[in-house]
Amino acid sequence: MRAAALVVGTFAVRFTNLRLVGFKSFVEPTDLEIRDGLTGVVGPNGCGKSNLLEALRWVMGATSAKALRGDGMGDVIFAGTSMRPARNWAEVILTLDNSDRSAPAEYNDSDTLEISRRILHKDEGTQSIYRINSKEVRAKDVQLLFADASTGANSPSLVRQGQIAELISAKPQNRRRLLEEAAGITGLHSRRHEAELRLRAAEQNLSRLEDVIGELENQKVALARQARQATRYRNLSGDIRRAEAAAAYMRWKEAVDARDAAGENLKEISALIEETARIAANASTAQTEAHEALDPLRLDEAKAAAALHRLTVARENLDDEAERAQAEIRRLAAEIHQLSSDVDREKTLKRDADDAVDTLNREEDGLKQREAAETDRIAKAKARLDAANDAVRAAEQVFEEKSAEAAEIDARRRSIAMSIETLERRIQRASAQIDQLTEEKARIEPTPEQAEALEAATSRFVAAEEAARAAEAAFHRAEEERAAAEEREQAARAPRQKAEQRLSEIRAEVEALRRVLAGQADGDWPALIQSVDVEPGYENALAAALGDDLFAALDSDAPVFWSGRAGAAHAADLPMGVAPLSRYVAAPPALALRLAMVGVVDDGQGAHLAAALTPGQRLVSRKGDLWRWDGFVARAEAKTAAAIRLEQRNRLHQLEKDLAVAEERAAAAAETHIEAEASFAERQSFERDARALFIEARRALDAARARQADLEREHERATTRLASIAEAMSVADADRSETNAELTAAREEKSRLPDASIIADGVGAAREASAKARAEATEARAAHNDLARESEMRGRRIDEIARERSVWSTRSQTAATRLTEIDDRLAAANAANESALALPSQIEEKRGALLDDIAEAEKTRSAAGDALALAVAHAQETDRAAKIADAAASEAREQRARLEAQSEAAIQRVEEATLIAHETCNATPEELPEIAEFKDGAELPARADIDARLERYKRERENLGGVNLRADEEMREVSARLEELTTEREDCEGAIRKLRAAIGSLNREARERLNAAFETVNRNFSSLFTRLFNGGQAELRLIDSEDVLEAGLEIYASPPGKKLASMSLMSGGEQALTATALIFAVFMANPAPVCVLDEVDAPLDDANVERFCRLLHEMAQETKTRFLIITHHALTMSRMDRLFGVTMVERGVSQLVSVDLHKAEQLAAAE
Repeated sequence: MRAAALVVGTFAVRFTNLRLVGFKSFVEPTDLEIRDGLTGVVGPNGCGKSNLLEALRWVMGATSAKALRGDGMGDVIFAGTSMRPARNWAEVILTLDNSDRSAPAEYNDSDTLEISRRILHKDEGTQSIYRINSKEVRAKDVQLLFADASTGANSPSLVRQGQIAELISAKPQNRRRLLEEAAGITGLHSRRHEAELRLRAAEQNLSRLEDVIGELENQKVALARQARQATRYRNLSGDIRRAEAAAAYMRWKEAVDARDAAGENLKEISALIEETARIAANASTAQTEAHEALDPLRLDEAKAAAALHRLTVARENLDDEAERAQAEIRRLAAEIHQLSSDVDREKTLKRDADDAVDTLNREEDGLKQREAAETDRIAKAKARLDAANDAVRAAEQVFEEKSAEAAEIDARRRSIAMSIETLERRIQRASAQIDQLTEEKARIEPTPEQAEALEAATSRFVAAEEAARAAEAAFHRAEEERAAAEEREQAARAPRQKAEQRLSEIRAEVEALRRVLAGQADGDWPALIQSVDVEPGYENALAAALGDDLFAALDSDAPVFWSGRAGAAHAADLPMGVAPLSRYVAAPPALALRLAMVGVVDDGQGAHLAAALTPGQRLVSRKGDLWRWDGFVARAEAKTAAAIRLEQRNRLHQLEKDLAVAEERAAAAAETHIEAEASFAERQSFERDARALFIEARRALDAARARQADLEREHERATTRLASIAEAMSVADADRSETNAELTAAREEKSRLPDASIIADGVGAAREASAKARAEATEARAAHNDLARESEMRGRRIDEIARERSVWSTRSQTAATRLTEIDDRLAAANAANESALALPSQIEEKRGALLDDIAEAEKTRSAAGDALALAVAHAQETDRAAKIADAAASEAREQRARLEAQSEAAIQRVEEATLIAHETCNATPEELPEIAEFKDGAELPARADIDARLERYKRERENLGGVNLRADEEMREVSARLEELTTEREDCEGAIRKLRAAIGSLNREARERLNAAFETVNRNFSSLFTRLFNGGQAELRLIDSEDVLEAGLEIYASPPGKKLASMSLMSGGEQALTATALIFAVFMANPAPVCVLDEVDAPLDDANVERFCRLLHEMAQETKTRFLIITHHALTMSRMDRLFGVTMVERGVSQLVSVDLHKAEQLAAAE
């Protein structure tokens, strides 16, 4: 297979296969081969054709789910149908040919490259995995690989549905992306974007470094302040330690004194505790004896009370037992009465059941006897029924045979009659058709007048055609003459306008100079300068020579004037080679002597020749330098008023001469232009007349052509109809003859049929015999059925009797069983009733004896209670005495406990003071005076003074606030950190400079490549537009910005016969074709390895589709690009090299089938 190759750098991309698994509607593994030439993809709407394009974009690294027609990237996974479950992954694999080993080095170890993308559903969302030849890579690696190959997920070579319309309606800045793709700078954009990101990151880092350095500098200042506070803190801490040592020593000394006093108090309280303890022991013994005597008395009282309680409860139980006995007597009486009623009922039920069994036995015996008697009658009725049925079958068979024969003959007769009627109608129709066709033939047969009219119309058409040709030729000649006259008029207009403009300019300048010179008038006496004419170029020389003398008057009445003097001819000669100024100036005679004494020299000669001047002589240069005989020298600087006035007068004289010449030229040019205008107007009139004649001739030609065409159509229609009539008449005549023959045969067949009355009599006799046999069979069947029914009823009744007898027997047995049970229960109830009636008298006897026992128990309980009360009073008295003794002993013990607690507290305070000394001063109490700096033999300070001084020191230290004791060390660390960050800042600034230089270099390269691409694409676009439209012109323009990287791309086009305008002013079909030409122009500039066009031909008509397909073939051959065209257009399908069909046999599941049209054509040709 010849592979389409696109070389980008050293990487030649060849797409060969696209494999889809679980992607959207392609649930099964599906392979799309990407071959040379044009490959069409067809199928009905909604079958999944566009999913192939989206799969190609997806595997190239597309990241926008919306661009893939989904809400999320998980929507590309097959979502399931009513017949198939959803999948949780999807994969697309794109195979590239690398047989020439031109891939990047890391992927250049095999003949093919497989780029795959798999997406997985996970709990936290979806995950895409990219691989190149089974090696996992980043999405960015895949995107850069295709970007360097001038393709990718967003490449303009992948044209989705509606993208042509988007390109048409896109803003110019968005259209510029086509140029970027053509220039192949997509990768440059990515790299520039990365560089810009790194630049922003570096700038952010620099900003953060500046912030951190500023913070560290502030921190360094703060740390210096904190170091000073730390020194103050240490001094205060020393004072506090000495004060704390003094306070701790005073606290320890006070605790030792308190401990010694508590020990003396404990010795005094011990004797008191021993005396109170002895008294408490005696009282406790008496209390114990009194309480021991209470227990037997309480036991006797409790026994007497318990006996009384038991007797009282027994009396209450007897009352309840008497009540229960009465209730039992009443219950047993009701039960005996109910059982007596049940005995009577059961006896009645048993008697009824026995009677029913006897009745059923008698009925069963009667039915069996009758069944035996009816057996012979049933057999005879059965035999009679069988014989009747045989007779019915025989009679019905005869009747059916007769009926079938009669029906067949009758049907045949009716069929023949209908055939005869149909044939007669056919003959009538054929005859009517022949008559109608004969009449129509006579009516439409061409007449000689119609033939003459056709010949005359043909002649008129030929004459009108010749007249139209002549008028067209005259019109073209007039148009050419008008164009030539217009060119002459335009050619004459420019010189006239130029001449008139020159004349206006000269007149304006002349008038301005005249106004200026008129404004310089010198009052009542005209100045000499108005009477002097100087050659151009010598104005400065004359002004330098005469100066203000030029403004003197010639009139002797003026205050300052030139009087004139003879002897100019006798003036001394000027130095050798010096020309007098009078040679270049025309002045009145009064000025002759002055001019003769002034010579004109070059700039460099004046100083040398000035020494040779005689008194009164002067030398001047054309520039205005002056050398006088007496040694005075004046250098030329700005022009004097006299020089300016002389120049203006010279300019006015020259302009007056030029004005006359300009007037003559303007008049001549105007006359020539007027003649050209008249000729042009005349030729325009001739052209209008020729156009009118041409239009009239065309109208006459159209009318003649229409008339001729109408007559020819009528003649052709008549000729065709006559041929049809002749053929129809022949067919109708043959049909009529054939129908007459069939009618004769039918009539003969009808005459051969049997007589209908004979057939009807035979059928009637058979019907009567069948009816008689059927009646006899019905009677026999009724008799047999009656007997059989009675027999069946007797059998059913016997079965019912057996069931009823079983039921009544069961009832009788049940009644007997229940009667026995009731008798037993009645006897038991009578016995229980007798016992219950004897129980009340027994209960009364027990109640009398119980009342006597209760009275005796109450006496015993009263005596025991009195003895217990006396013993309790004695015990309470001993309790009070013991309590008083215990209170005295307890108070003594509590006092000793307080003293012990005080002693322990004093000891603990001593220990605490010792511990505080260790904690605060890390010393023993004996060492504290030395730390506190107490002097030997000196009086110790007061504890309050020490505490106040300590409190003051602590308050001063607290007022310092938070003190950083590591401030010195931290300041050294911050200084070192500042040095490091300063170095990092310098490195970061260097990196920023390099990144900005790199971005500038990328921008320059992008501009160069984009400008080159614009020229190439513009040239290709103009050429392709002309090919697609068969003429016209088109161009691209960069607008809105001088920077090509920021400019927009606008499209201007003019189809044949239209003026150049923006694409937005074109029709829909023209816009689509123009946009297609632009896409192909991009291909020509930088061809992509594959191009997918999704229904691009939808808005085009057949003619444009044909040109579109022809251009596709040319592009495929020129660029080696492989085209995939998704289409519904039959003409586009016919131009494809092969077709892939996308079907959806199963709803929601797409399948792919292919047809190679070239192979199909070869097979068809071979057959």
